[in-house]
Amino acid sequence: MEGEAKVTNSGRTLSIWSMSNITNFLGMLGIMASLIFVGLEMRQSHRIAQAAQQQERASMLAERINVWLEAGLDWQSIHFEQDYDYTHSEAITAMRNSAHQSWTLYENDYEQFALGLLSADVWAAKMRGMQRVYNLCEVRPIFRSRLPMFSEGFRNILSGFENSCE
Repeated sequence: MEGEAKVTNSGRTLSIWSMSNITNFLGMLGIMASLIFVGLEMRQSHRIAQAAQQQERASMLAERINVWLEAGLDWQSIHFEQDYDYTHSEAITAMRNSAHQSWTLYENDYEQFALGLLSADVWAAKMRGMQRVYNLCEVRPIFRSRLPMFSEGFRNILSGFENSCE
């Protein structure tokens, strides 16, 4: 046949055209594998960027609460309840501000876990800590104030906690 050169290898005959097709096919597979790899890398980079952004927001809020704590002011009373004449002791004020910081941290931990950036054993430890703070009845008003601001996924996790306060 014209345009086809025969190559014999172990009794098999392949045309140059079919070897070219095989080479093209393998090249396409290589390109597809590379694109899939790049897509996965981009997805992972996006998750890491989301986690970093969430971490930065949590850090900013924790620092904001620290300012109130250092000033001896109760963030819950002033910010959430607009009670400027509260009469909490210094210890109770510190505990309430600390509860806000804990919920900020736990919300961030949930987001990290949901993005696949926190191991299951670390998440289990965080869940035990959340359960403990959730059942500190003295700071339950803090939890109730923060609950509407949590993501739906985090609220779903928290709704499964045993309630020792009621």
